[in-house]
Amino acid sequence: MQNKNNGTNPSVLLISVDALKPEFVFEQKRLGIHLPNISKYFVEKGLTAPQGMKSVFPTFTYPCHQSMITGTNPATHGIVNNGIYDPEGVHNGAWHWFANTRVMTLWEGAKKNGYWSASVAFPTSVGARGDFIAPEFWWDGSELDSLFIDAVAKPQGMILEMEKDIGQYAGGLDLTDSGDAQRGKAAVWMLRNKIAPVISEKPFFMSAYFASFDESAHVNGVYSREAAESLQKIDAMLGQIIEEAMAITQGHLVVCVTSDHGTLDNAYNISPNVLLHNAGLIETDEKGKVVSWKAYSQRAGGTSEIRLADPRDDETRNAVKKILDALLADPDSGILEVVTGEEARKRGGFPDAAFVLVSRKGYELRDDVTGVYCRTQLTQKAQHGYSEDFPEMRASFMLTGEGIEKGFVEDVHLIDVAPTLAGIMGFVLPDAEGRDLLK
Repeated sequence: MQNKNNGTNPSVLLISVDALKPEFVFEQKRLGIHLPNISKYFVEKGLTAPQGMKSVFPTFTYPCHQSMITGTNPATHGIVNNGIYDPEGVHNGAWHWFANTRVMTLWEGAKKNGYWSASVAFPTSVGARGDFIAPEFWWDGSELDSLFIDAVAKPQGMILEMEKDIGQYAGGLDLTDSGDAQRGKAAVWMLRNKIAPVISEKPFFMSAYFASFDESAHVNGVYSREAAESLQKIDAMLGQIIEEAMAITQGHLVVCVTSDHGTLDNAYNISPNVLLHNAGLIETDEKGKVVSWKAYSQRAGGTSEIRLADPRDDETRNAVKKILDALLADPDSGILEVVTGEEARKRGGFPDAAFVLVSRKGYELRDDVTGVYCRTQLTQKAQHGYSEDFPEMRASFMLTGEGIEKGFVEDVHLIDVAPTLAGIMGFVLPDAEGRDLLK
């Protein structure tokens, strides 16, 4: 990995706005929203992708964020879903909070190549190899979260130091506007209190994250007034963070605002595990808890991964295939694709799957084991995780700052973000599967 940082490379700020669709950036008037900072910094003078960028498989938050920070697909970095695969609940609902250990992240690459490396609330950042890491992690939403996060922060003690100034750090359970307000304060605090005192020594790379637009859409719908208001509040915080970063770098800065995926409104919930349970492939106790399984479907929004307890169990594999073939043949099942494990790996996701289900638009996959297969009572009004080929799943990409010329870029993929930012910082990510968009 060649280090070209000779002191002339700019600082780089990466901000992820969960589920931000390109239309909200480029069709603000039609949608009745006003995003002055995104307009000023990016639409008016930045490098943007009006048609959006293709996300990864699945289009789900945690796999996407690790792809964004590594330039690799989920099958490569290993974080293939939000939650850990856990049919029997052994891990009590744990998520993939951790940075991968298979390929290099931007945090590690920046640190190795003459940059201060920082992060605030970025998904999949526990254990990230950087200088100032305030990760996303949660336990129960109480002050215990702060103690746990502080224990795994870098340096240890930084979260409790931060909380003396801004109040409780938003660990990950609070995805509301108020939670994002704390994420915004934390990002500004990081710039002022950790980056600014050392910026004369070398430039910085910092990632940050906002969740409330995605959460508002989940609860109220993609085009709801609540979702629009959340996005407008995020835009105001983007302006504050960019202004702070501009001030401490004297404008020697590049800012990338991106999203992990798009989103669309749901109409149905479908539960493949109900069919697997009815076929005797999942056993439950009297309370409906899974006690044993031969095949189990774990959701990722509009996608689900079906694994076999024993990958060599051909009898179970054939039984599952029969069920899935029937779903695929039924136009009312909500299933668009039945993908084999090998086909899933070629698409960059779910390397341990026997099968992957990809649903039709509006049919969110759920993990229910008992009850009905299809219901109109929704768990969430909007969702992602749907096919990476759906236009509604396209993410946003925007770049502005020193040396970035106004223009448009096409054929952009989520895995292009990391190699592009690495190139700006003067190095190459050795494992990246995407391309540097500026070359």
